[in-house]
Amino acid sequence: MAYTIRPYDAEDEERVVELWNMCLPRDEISTNAFRRKIILDPNFDQRGCLVAVGDDRPVGFLLSLSRRYPYFDVGLEPGRGWITAFFVHPEWRRQDIATTMVRQAEAFLCKEGIREIHVSDYTPNYFIPGVDLDAYADGHAFLKTCGYAKHQSVYSMGRPLMDFSIPEEMNERFRQLEKAGLRVEVFHPSLTLRLLEFLRRNYPGDLFRVALERLKENPECDEILVALKDHDVVGFSHFMDERFGPFGIDEAYAGRGLGPMLYYHTVEQMRKKGKYNLWLAWTTGRAKDFYHKVGLKVLRRHEIMKKSFD
Repeated sequence: MAYTIRPYDAEDEERVVELWNMCLPRDEISTNAFRRKIILDPNFDQRGCLVAVGDDRPVGFLLSLSRRYPYFDVGLEPGRGWITAFFVHPEWRRQDIATTMVRQAEAFLCKEGIREIHVSDYTPNYFIPGVDLDAYADGHAFLKTCGYAKHQSVYSMGRPLMDFSIPEEMNERFRQLEKAGLRVEVFHPSLTLRLLEFLRRNYPGDLFRVALERLKENPECDEILVALKDHDVVGFSHFMDERFGPFGIDEAYAGRGLGPMLYYHTVEQMRKKGKYNLWLAWTTGRAKDFYHKVGLKVLRRHEIMKKSFD
């Protein structure tokens, strides 16, 4: 079966989106999201966006990129690149299409000075945080044959909110924290400067971006909550519709119960806003254990993979 591989062209859009939704059924994408998260990404480079063509139609796709513009205080992350999505039409698999696309993407990224490729914790426009070990097991096995290895386990988690309530023992704990000068409030515009400075100092990448974008959309956003120590912001949480997160506290206050306090108050705000479920896109390590303790269950298992080059 003859095929060619070339850079993405605007005329590919409709067929690539259709192919995406057939090959990645857990992660369907709309045309609008495709344009917004791929074509309009400032780091998009046609040389790293590959389309395999057979019988005059797209039969494979791969998106790779590196930072061409700094990402807030994270900067350019020099030496790091990403493969954020790839797939091949089922009828065209076992033809070395995916292998060829990966090799071409690696060659492109290495010419750009990349020495480590991740699949894929790219922010802000990732699609899934790594390879879904259950839905895309073949893709995971394929990447291992290409030299990619586990970098980090990542989990999507969630829970229904119909039966949610704050346990009384937690309420008592929160009262003790309030006596110590710690409290949680729904965001108010008067907190804008303190919130952004807290995030710039503690979470200069994606958390800062999320807060900035939401506040640009609505400077009185009530889907943001803050933890305060007296007048200082020491924690931040956020939700959009039923999606919870991102979420973070000042490490100086870890282990005091501030994390649970911020989590429970955020979920209570979600309930007040009429949300029936809560889900989060990714979490790892101790955070996963925390969410398990407060009633969330694993929905999807992912693995961020990486490959290094000398």
